[in-house]
Amino acid sequence: MVRYVVLCGSNDPNQPYDVLCVEATCESDGAIGYLTQVYRRESAADPWEPWPGRERTCRTFSTGEPIPLEDVEAEILAILEEHYEAVTQPRIEVAPAYNAVVNLPVLAATDDVGPVGFEIENPLPGQVDAVPEYAWSWSNGDGGSGPGRSYDGTDPLTQPDHYPVRAIYSSAGEQEVGLEATWAVTLTVEGIPPITDIEPLVYEAAETFTVHSAGTVLVD
Repeated sequence: MVRYVVLCGSNDPNQPYDVLCVEATCESDGAIGYLTQVYRRESAADPWEPWPGRERTCRTFSTGEPIPLEDVEAEILAILEEHYEAVTQPRIEVAPAYNAVVNLPVLAATDDVGPVGFEIENPLPGQVDAVPEYAWSWSNGDGGSGPGRSYDGTDPLTQPDHYPVRAIYSSAGEQEVGLEATWAVTLTVEGIPPITDIEPLVYEAAETFTVHSAGTVLVD
């Protein structure tokens, strides 16, 4: 999360735009803006911290020149890679992790990151919102959608729909499940309609597991 605080009066991260003043005006590439200090935090529960190197940033609202969409996409990608590891490096949880058995369900899930939002400063100020879609592919040809659900004690045999991402294998051997997470991105810039034709961001992951044959064991 990013917040721009105009360098005027008693402004602080919790009251970022309470005061505007002539002393804070600035010019960048022919556009007028305000000198700001940039603060950041990982979540709403964290305190605002100054962003090193961005103590006096001239934030303008118009550059006067066309901005290539690929420059915006590059900035969005850079922020995601730096601050949103769960987005750019999705992880897969398979259950059972080691003892999958022929003709019994195998479950898969990934962290439900949910929609994410953040502000960008360059090459223009705006609000970015990204919404994920998850597509699964099992090595037996089955598929699935959504983040899935980790095993929580509910019996997948009696309540199979409780686990939306699942597969059943009819033979033993090494198997794999793949995940493709596609993020649809919307950029909102003051004064213009939301920009939705940004190239979707696609991240992939895969996990292997072994399916074992079932056998009969006699006990006393």
